[in-house]
Amino acid sequence: MAKPPTNPPEIDYQTGLDAAAYLATNRLRSRKTQVRSAFFLRAGKDAPLPPATELLKNRSHHGLHLKLALFYLWAAGSESPDPRTGDVHTVRGFYDSDVAELFGFPITDVNGKRRIANARKRLAGLRPPGQPSLAETPKSDEGEVRLLDIEPREGRTPIIRLLKEDGSGEKYCPPGAPGSGGKYYKLPVEFWTAGWHLHLSGPAVVALLVLAHQKELAKANKPSSPHHRELWVNPTLRETRFGFSEDTWYKGANELVDFGLADRITKVIREPFQDESRRIRHTYLFDLANLRVASPPDPALLIREERKAAEAL
Repeated sequence: MAKPPTNPPEIDYQTGLDAAAYLATNRLRSRKTQVRSAFFLRAGKDAPLPPATELLKNRSHHGLHLKLALFYLWAAGSESPDPRTGDVHTVRGFYDSDVAELFGFPITDVNGKRRIANARKRLAGLRPPGQPSLAETPKSDEGEVRLLDIEPREGRTPIIRLLKEDGSGEKYCPPGAPGSGGKYYKLPVEFWTAGWHLHLSGPAVVALLVLAHQKELAKANKPSSPHHRELWVNPTLRETRFGFSEDTWYKGANELVDFGLADRITKVIREPFQDESRRIRHTYLFDLANLRVASPPDPALLIREERKAAEAL
């Protein structure tokens, strides 16, 4: 049984679902969200934190910055050129108020637009007035990332261009293109249309990507193993490659289990040269297809049931 949603009380789930359905049907044509592993995986312990881990830091509103980065990968991931400019991997015509509705900020929430605008600036590596932009300082200076390029247009919405998922500010290269490098994973459109972007916290979204990555590695190393296999993220790997804490990992992974997106298997492990088993290990069964099969809890279900009951009187 999934736990009740942990999103802030001002989140309007139906508004977010309606916006996602409109985008998938009318603008993005059920496009999958392609996420390269460089977004959440780093080369080693001495490398800068991957963007996904950076975006989980305190400034993010329930993972808004992280999920907004995924939104732009969904919206601008297509290689179809803009019919007016010929630009690829760009979006225009997306008002902050529209994007705010996608993330469940009600129309009456005057802060929704501001939250989206501030989060987008962070994704572009922009800083408060009086401070140098990221383009003028080293990437690791304050742990900032550059995932977007923003071109303002007076009186109109800005043009948003994707940059490389590793946060380096380099030109975006779509997965599978010559020289693009890195593994990538496809979030089904149900990540948005089923409302997972509203229900899952930032740590849960990162855990989802990490388990997808671990599953691909397991399949590559043991191709003859069963399709569903137990996945383990050991502490050394978690720290050196993904760069997040034990608390963050278990918060996210346990949330996936609570929502029915993953299964957890608990084992008692015996240490070498010990008589008794003293250590607990949690492994997981996971597949990205679970996003299409499982269903988030419906916060409005009780309200609708009460309304139907009242109408029947």
